[in-house]
Amino acid sequence: MGKFQISTDQVKANIQALQKFMQDEKLDAFYISSYDPYLNEYVPMSDCHRFYFTGFSGSVAEVLVPSKGKVKVYVDGRYHEQADLECDTSVIEVVKVPANTGLMSCLKDDLKKLSPKVIGLEADRTAVSFYEYLQAHFEVRAYMNNELASIVDFAEQPKLKKIVHLEKKLRGADTSEKLERIFESDKDAYFITAIDSLAWLTNCRGYHIPNSSSFLGVGFAVRDKVHVFIGKDVAFECSDKNVEFHQVDISEIEGILQKLGSDVEKVYIDKQMLNSNYFEVLKSVFGKDKLENKTGGLVEFHSLKDDTEIEVMKDSFRRADQAIFNTIKWVKDSLKKGDEISERDLYNKTTEEYKKQGAQEQSFNTIAGVGPNGSIMHYGDPKDSVKIVEGDMCLLDSGGYFEAGFATDTTRTFLSTSKPKDEKYKEIYTLVLKGTLNLQNAVFKSGTRGSGLDAIARQPLHQAGYDFAHGTGHGVGIHVHEGGVGISPVRNYLLKPGQVVSIEPGIYIPKFGGVRLENIALVVEHPEYEGFLKFEPLVYIGFEPGLIDESLLNSQEKKWLDEYEAVCRERGTSFNS
Repeated sequence: MGKFQISTDQVKANIQALQKFMQDEKLDAFYISSYDPYLNEYVPMSDCHRFYFTGFSGSVAEVLVPSKGKVKVYVDGRYHEQADLECDTSVIEVVKVPANTGLMSCLKDDLKKLSPKVIGLEADRTAVSFYEYLQAHFEVRAYMNNELASIVDFAEQPKLKKIVHLEKKLRGADTSEKLERIFESDKDAYFITAIDSLAWLTNCRGYHIPNSSSFLGVGFAVRDKVHVFIGKDVAFECSDKNVEFHQVDISEIEGILQKLGSDVEKVYIDKQMLNSNYFEVLKSVFGKDKLENKTGGLVEFHSLKDDTEIEVMKDSFRRADQAIFNTIKWVKDSLKKGDEISERDLYNKTTEEYKKQGAQEQSFNTIAGVGPNGSIMHYGDPKDSVKIVEGDMCLLDSGGYFEAGFATDTTRTFLSTSKPKDEKYKEIYTLVLKGTLNLQNAVFKSGTRGSGLDAIARQPLHQAGYDFAHGTGHGVGIHVHEGGVGISPVRNYLLKPGQVVSIEPGIYIPKFGGVRLENIALVVEHPEYEGFLKFEPLVYIGFEPGLIDESLLNSQEKKWLDEYEAVCRERGTSFNS
């Protein structure tokens, strides 16, 4: 299937159609999220309603449509440059949200200035947390998907794959053990809408949307069983007696919940991951007083990997390491032979190498940026016309899913040949390398929060006048971006043994190029210092020798680099002979 695209003219027509609808309905503004009904981060563009009204293809953005005038699209630092390139500024204003400021915070500020009396939204694609905020300040009219479909031609979605149950050797704890872990009372229940949480609890995978091993469904968990609601035409295979699938239409869920939850006294929900349509169903069944918000839902449990999960993730990263190493080596060897290679070739070769290692799916769209395109943090449009030439610096960010359905994610910036065509490449590469090495080798006390480690990676960059407009690290699990752990100035999660997190400082210079060096690491107890923690790398791919300025490394950093490269050489993934 080719890439889903939309023309600038069609975007304009969709905006005009929506604004006419708003005027007919007497709406002053309309909010459009990037999400599907499960509030997923990665949504295929064909099902991302925001894409139809902006043409912006990044994974995250918020959209505010006034009844007249330009549409506002709010993007974080990863997408400032990309949004400028993709959006037609004659009808769309790109709001570049500063680092460490939430998209919603900026959108709320603009709503205060706009002061709409009536605001419309899609109930099944809007989180309860934001829906309640809007209700407290404005008159809200909630619409469903089929109502907007009457004015915009949304694409039909493909048939979903069969849901399968993981083999014991791949899944670790059974569902019964996980239920014991999450419940304190027999009278409690969870309504689960985060699909990675549902995949974890049921030990099932479906690959229902691109870049995700999860399946589309919602769950109602009680002490001894997880009831899973999926579409009527979705096939499943699960032998676990503690997991029961219900093939239903959404309209049937309310009646089933009334029977299943007759003895329930408290239902945990996550208002940030629950759409407002399901919220109304739950209020109707249980009453508002029985619903208790638990931010993050089950992520506090599945962000802590058990021994089996750690081993299968290590195996996945070993194979991903080999795929990335083989791809980079192919680029270097091909250019030495005089072959012509484009960005698109690099993208395609990466996918090919992952498949050779047994990957079932990519965990996100590969980012393959050559030269100046490396400065676009989440560059998503690799081109046949952009050729890799001698001395180019290339940024390759990729990940995959193997049998167990856990994501991998790694970034390497590398030279196409042995010498850079600009000496500045070496400076920015080495500064980023210093940030990665310093954080990867940090020793920190138990009880440290992610915000307390962020500066370790940024400090070498700050001393040279550089910074980056994204977090230093995110959790990695069933989804490539997992909650419950993170490293940034605003991430206050406690770091705990068993968590898996990225370490990915970067420098991005528009129209010049960019460097990101991303390793994934496991949080472990320090083997010698009681009460302290450290990181254990899961990624072992050598760094680019032609881009390292050793005069910028101190003796400790050189020692760390030598130790890391020694492991890479043992594994056959070092570029140092």
